[in-house]
Amino acid sequence: METDELLKRAWAAVEKAGIPEHVQGVALQEAIADLRADDPAGPVEIRRGGGVEKKASKQRSRSAARGRLLSPSDNAEVTIDLDEFFAHLAHESGLDASELRDVLHVTADGKVQVSPPSKDLGSSAAEQARNVIALVAGGRAFGLGEQPVDANAVRREVERKRCYQQNNFASNHLGPMKGFNAGATKAEIRLTSKWVDEFKAAMTKARGIAQPDDE
Repeated sequence: METDELLKRAWAAVEKAGIPEHVQGVALQEAIADLRADDPAGPVEIRRGGGVEKKASKQRSRSAARGRLLSPSDNAEVTIDLDEFFAHLAHESGLDASELRDVLHVTADGKVQVSPPSKDLGSSAAEQARNVIALVAGGRAFGLGEQPVDANAVRREVERKRCYQQNNFASNHLGPMKGFNAGATKAEIRLTSKWVDEFKAAMTKARGIAQPDDE
């Protein structure tokens, strides 16, 4: 089934069920999972060895559609449907999938990474870190369906982009953000309804589009 047809059918199911607005995102993911599970074409499995294989079982398909990830230390398969990842995120953020692909990259083992160099993400390490948090946490939450978001995975990407400051991560990086909050433990990041504003601003910055304050 083509992605646009899949989204139309899933969204129609959500609307027909009368799902409350604040949980429609989760319901949409569940509807897509069910449709994907019954689709004979199925998602593509990306194996750590680089091989690619079609869906093997209904349960595996549903796990893939919901964005279930395996630990990077596991030797098992990791299933990521990239078209579905970007379709989910485009729907939730209101941005084009092509714009998202310019900035975000998803590895075969399920890491959401930021493609542009750190210097394009802000003039200071703190600004760069906040933009990485918004991009990666937003991607994991709505592209992979990870709720709450794995804070350690986000932190590792901030480290990879060389803008991580251990003593400032909670207070000066995550703390000032309105759409991304620390969860019940240090291993969690939870999103608020304001996530999309910070996500879009980070996308604009990463894509090098001038903002009013930059002119």
